[in-house]
Amino acid sequence: MSAELILLTVAFGILVGVASAMFGIGGGVIMVPFLILVVDQSQHVAEGTSLLVVIPTAIAGVIAHNRRGYVDFKRAAALAVTGVLGGFLGARLALAIDADSLQKAFGIFMLVMAARLLRDGLRTRGTDA
Repeated sequence: MSAELILLTVAFGILVGVASAMFGIGGGVIMVPFLILVVDQSQHVAEGTSLLVVIPTAIAGVIAHNRRGYVDFKRAAALAVTGVLGGFLGARLALAIDADSLQKAFGIFMLVMAARLLRDGLRTRGTDA
């Protein structure tokens, strides 16, 4: 890996950490495309790498939010238990799909989520005043 790519990856990692903690996202929505388009990784490697990065990023964000009392540990525990099961099943499904189909499915998911966020943001825009 070149020095430029290493610096870009480090800078992007910081951006992912900030975005994850600010918006409550796992980071995969921006990390997976970065790993595919910039680092030239396959969809499967990008997803697996992104999942690993979520762990320390999430821990740091939870510590900061918990200091302000913004973590509901009871709900988090219930979601974690079921999320682990869903994560295992989702990973098995992703690994059973070829990389091109998985990349297309990820792209469609991103477009649907972007459209929904835009729609909801435009709906509430007039009510925030």
